[in-house]
Amino acid sequence: MLSPDKQEFIDRRMKERQENLKQKHWDALDPTVPKIDAVPFSQPISDVAEALTNLVEREGVSKLPVPTVIEDIGMILRQVTATYNAIRWVNADDTRYGLIGYRGSYTVVTLPLVRTIIDGLYNATALLDDPSRGRNYRISGIYRMRRALQLDQPKYANNPDWQPDLDRRRSIISRLMQMNSFTEADLDDRSNKWPLLSQYLKQEPRDSPHRMLMRQLTELFWEEYSAVSHVSFDALLAHCGFLAKDRVPHEMRKTMDNAAMRHLTMHYARAAGLVACLLTEVQHYFKFDGHNIDKRLRDVWMAMQQLYEVRELYAFRYNGLLREPEPAHI
Repeated sequence: MLSPDKQEFIDRRMKERQENLKQKHWDALDPTVPKIDAVPFSQPISDVAEALTNLVEREGVSKLPVPTVIEDIGMILRQVTATYNAIRWVNADDTRYGLIGYRGSYTVVTLPLVRTIIDGLYNATALLDDPSRGRNYRISGIYRMRRALQLDQPKYANNPDWQPDLDRRRSIISRLMQMNSFTEADLDDRSNKWPLLSQYLKQEPRDSPHRMLMRQLTELFWEEYSAVSHVSFDALLAHCGFLAKDRVPHEMRKTMDNAAMRHLTMHYARAAGLVACLLTEVQHYFKFDGHNIDKRLRDVWMAMQQLYEVRELYAFRYNGLLREPEPAHI
């Protein structure tokens, strides 16, 4: 085993190496490109998301007495927060310059996670817009569970190794249906289907306030991240330089490094901004008084004003939703 002195020396040298690599990278970038410090908003978004999730799960039912919707919104907030934290970790300086095996292409291949945040924003706000939709939200999920079971049963009915799994899944579906008072007819009724975002935006009335909000917030982002998720040609074309840097001529690689930094900043800003939108929508609905949620959200929005697309989202809607006054110098 290493002595404490030797361990401290190794840790210190590794930290120095990380800082040297970081500084070497920054020195090689175009000095005319503005540098954005994410520290003032990166971790605070995660912190306020955790606090708001706890408030929803503990106090939400007193403001929205539909326990299933409260449970589902709480879990949506948990998934969106974990998704944002994964994006934040992959793109953090400590990860990019401190972990052996890190590759710049990881930023590109995690972009579909931004679509997950968009879906979480849609699902949670659609439930708050009309809590009766919570029934369809759960029916659709149980329907897919039942459909998967129905596909597996004929294939593995005679295989004894599969019987415990099939029995367990039947039991789970049965309990869920009983807990939610659903019938087989409810699951078979396709009018109970929860629409994906793209389907929802096409439904009537197209000019409902929530549909117009979702269209304004997500339509352009959704199409872009959907293309990445589906590995479409246009997405590959946009990201080929980041995925195949070894095929980029050496004289162009410095240009690619500058482009990669702008690319990382833009997509991380979108992820952070969309999470801030979701948190602000939830707080605007519930108006929790504890934990200074409005002030903390206002501070997050203010810290992100240097990011152009986030500033547009803020000006479009979110500067007017929080009860904490906007700073006088803005």
